[in-house]
Amino acid sequence: MSGRNRASPRKRPRQERAKATVEVILEAAAHVLVSSGYEGTTTKQVAERAGVSIGSLYQYFPSKEALVAMLVERLHQRVLGILADKLVPRPITDLEREVRELVRALVDVYGVNPELQRVLLEQAPRIGPLQVVQEIEARVEFLVQGVLSQNLEFERPRNLGLVVFIIIRALRSAVWAAVVERPELIGTPELVEELSALVLGYLRPRAPGPARPEP
Repeated sequence: MSGRNRASPRKRPRQERAKATVEVILEAAAHVLVSSGYEGTTTKQVAERAGVSIGSLYQYFPSKEALVAMLVERLHQRVLGILADKLVPRPITDLEREVRELVRALVDVYGVNPELQRVLLEQAPRIGPLQVVQEIEARVEFLVQGVLSQNLEFERPRNLGLVVFIIIRALRSAVWAAVVERPELIGTPELVEELSALVLGYLRPRAPGPARPEP
């Protein structure tokens, strides 16, 4: 079985009973991943924790990679849900406040169960690119670009798509690094302030510098 297939769920639940079973399995997977780490986690452990047979688990998830992939997908879906609520195209009267609130919301998402987030972020490269995650990230870029295009006038011509790409990757990399390497920073006002300053410093027009003396 290829790595991609191993990281893909076998089927998506449709009936309420099946959805409830999947929820129990994913909750159990999160618990086992935190308590045993990725290497120590097995599908047997997850099934036992969930109180289901290993056959029932395999109906939906062929491997622990598939369990991690689904948990990663849900993490990105939560990020998209929060950003979609905040990134509604409208005039922005206070850019600093809006950026700070957005950064705080993003940090808060990753602050929920940071031990689990750390496992997911560390193992995400192992399971390979997930189409659904790529689609979610494209949607986030679209939302950010829609807001910025209506509110910012840059001091020089800039490729707005590239600006958005850099902002999102810079924020994501910094927050992920904090979760994995410095979890004590998550939830602190200092992290929000510094990340906000990073974004604002990039977006705001630069003040004109002193005129250079003519040669």
